[in-house]
Amino acid sequence: MTNTISAAANPALANKAVREAMAEKPQEIEIRITPPSDTVVTLPGGYITSAGEVTTEAEVRELNGRDEEEISKATTLGKALLIVLKRGTVRVGNEPVTDQMLDSLLSGDRDMLLLGIFRATFGNIAHLSGYCGSCAETKDVDIEIDKDIKIKVLVDSLNDRRFIVKGKNLEYTVELPTGVTQKELMLSADKTVAELNTLLLEQTVVKIGEAPVVSKMQVQNLGLTDRRKIVEEINKRVCGPQFTDLTLACPDCEGEVQVPISLGTLFRF
Repeated sequence: MTNTISAAANPALANKAVREAMAEKPQEIEIRITPPSDTVVTLPGGYITSAGEVTTEAEVRELNGRDEEEISKATTLGKALLIVLKRGTVRVGNEPVTDQMLDSLLSGDRDMLLLGIFRATFGNIAHLSGYCGSCAETKDVDIEIDKDIKIKVLVDSLNDRRFIVKGKNLEYTVELPTGVTQKELMLSADKTVAELNTLLLEQTVVKIGEAPVVSKMQVQNLGLTDRRKIVEEINKRVCGPQFTDLTLACPDCEGEVQVPISLGTLFRF
């Protein structure tokens, strides 16, 4: 039952009720902000779904003992990283990860997943070594993955995947390398730099002039200047983590420590 106080009939009691109501402590509302998960990765290029849409969210997980056993069987760094990528990636977009999906991703997206798996497993701080010229010796330093490693993102996730390179006499239609190309390169540790460049060009050069590339011989027959220019343009445009050497302050002197950064130096298999 609700009691009604008439201000006209009992003004003193009405004023008391108002004062008591105004003096009541306002109800506190707890607001919880959920920080971004350490296992969610934003793809710098993006996965193109079967519907032609681009999704940039993926999920990875921490590596465990079973994963370590499988990784230990790898005979090369490239094979080890492929095992890490396959076992440590959970989903891309809303789809569970598959080999076909990983093959279709841009190489930069795959590198981003590997970097995400490293963070999920070992944390954001990486303990590395570099050379200090002033001390003339190797120094141990720490880097912050999310701050010190720069990420290059495609401005146009669809159209930036293909571009034109102008050579001496011809134009070349080129595509950014995908997982198929990266996997072949990672499994070719016994090849020379020139052979690796041929493999890269065979997989990424779509047209030489108006002629479609259908054989390795076509890129082998290209002039050295054009080959090098195409490789340079590919490396310049590849999205994802930019693994360039870092320059950090020496912990023991006023000099600088040069720290090489790569997936190999991070995982150290």
